[in-house]
Amino acid sequence: MNRVPFQILKKNKTTFLKQMIKKLMLLMARTLLLSILLLYSVFTSAQGHHNHENHMHDDAHKYHIGVGVATAHFKGEPGLSPAAHLHFIRQVGHSNHWGLGLGYEAIFDQHLHSGLNLLVNYHPLNRLSINAGPGIVFSEHKEHHEVNPSFHTEAVYEFNLNKIHIGPMAGFGFDKEDTHFSLGVHLGFGI
Repeated sequence: MNRVPFQILKKNKTTFLKQMIKKLMLLMARTLLLSILLLYSVFTSAQGHHNHENHMHDDAHKYHIGVGVATAHFKGEPGLSPAAHLHFIRQVGHSNHWGLGLGYEAIFDQHLHSGLNLLVNYHPLNRLSINAGPGIVFSEHKEHHEVNPSFHTEAVYEFNLNKIHIGPMAGFGFDKEDTHFSLGVHLGFGI
């Protein structure tokens, strides 16, 4: 009986899982993008009758849950990788210009890069939201797992549709091993 060494089975399983995750992320990104375009077109026509000039970030919600899909690029490496993020923010103050929360980002490449961050959220301008903060990143380099301190920031241009926020996002993160940039679409919910 021929037996396949455990390491080969483990590598094949890991490769298969990585490929499936990438395909799933691509499908999710396409679905989210189509949904956003549909919602945007519906709400844009509805908002045409209601003018909101000269106001700042005036959402009444105190909690914000955001999800996003993106394409990420690691500095010095060829190609792009699918990425996803999730954050939970508690708005503070009466004007909701500031918030505090937690963020998670995953980049599905050969490094299995994922990070957890403490975030400060700031709305310096109407529709512009900036999240930034320190955290830790978990990654796999050359067959060993690493945990390193990191920093992550992202900017989102939000179209506020009642309690839903939709818009493009740009992100940047670094740790002692990697630096990455990402572009994608953000979808947030106020509760």
